[in-house]
Amino acid sequence: MGKIFKPSLIEEHDFPFESSISYGVEEGFHELHWHNEVEICYIRQGTGKYLINGIDYNFSAGDIFIISNDDIHLCYDDNNLIMQVVMFDPFFIGSGSANPFDFEYMRIFANNIYSPNKKIKHTYEYAKILSDILTEIETEYESMQKGYEMMIKSLLLRFFALVFRNISENSDAGKGISQNAVDKIRGILLYIDMNYNKHIDLKMLEQKFEISRPYLCSTFKSLTGISPMDYIIRKRIAEAKQKLISTEKNILAISEECGFNSLSNFNSLFKRMTGLTPSSYRKNTYL
Repeated sequence: MGKIFKPSLIEEHDFPFESSISYGVEEGFHELHWHNEVEICYIRQGTGKYLINGIDYNFSAGDIFIISNDDIHLCYDDNNLIMQVVMFDPFFIGSGSANPFDFEYMRIFANNIYSPNKKIKHTYEYAKILSDILTEIETEYESMQKGYEMMIKSLLLRFFALVFRNISENSDAGKGISQNAVDKIRGILLYIDMNYNKHIDLKMLEQKFEISRPYLCSTFKSLTGISPMDYIIRKRIAEAKQKLISTEKNILAISEECGFNSLSNFNSLFKRMTGLTPSSYRKNTYL
């Protein structure tokens, strides 16, 4: 399991917006992550799946996803995927003042009653209008003609006004996970990310995060698709893979640094998850 992260993904902060075309899913985005920006993904070609706050979505050409800042998500099983990815600071489309008008529209990005409404199906009547707006945004961003920033902001405002107007139609997903649960699991994910090489078990997580074991296990799996212990193992294996190809440390040392209690356990789990022994993985990757 790759590193959980919440960076600012936009390099140019004077204009907190980016639009790009992605061919397939970039390394790292196959794994659970979140970030500060709102993300809009327009599927131009191909198929795949999104896991967003514990809800699985299949997608195909023409579908659009709105992923809020702080949504825990990943993309996987992609096939011939080409998508436009728009990312921006959530306050980019606000007026800059804390007024009721802005708050009403910013609700679209909140992890509350709108959490199940991440996918806009290509079959919806207004989906074609939204996709045309996104295409126009991409054209403006690429050409960067005079006033393109204002044009992009106005296009985004139109996009979200249409989403807001039609949001009641978009209900193909089940009930989302509460904000409180998302925050709790996010804290556990960050803790594992920072302490994967130490001893971690369910009892310790229960006590540290003041959460019952049944609730921990059920909510964690609902949100991430796997159990807490499976997540820890995947995280350790992912870190071991990086160390195998980026350092010359011996396999025993890497095993210990990644939190495995024995070399045999490390070898067994590594092969089960990758299909290769650690030494074979290192050799094949270097080749």
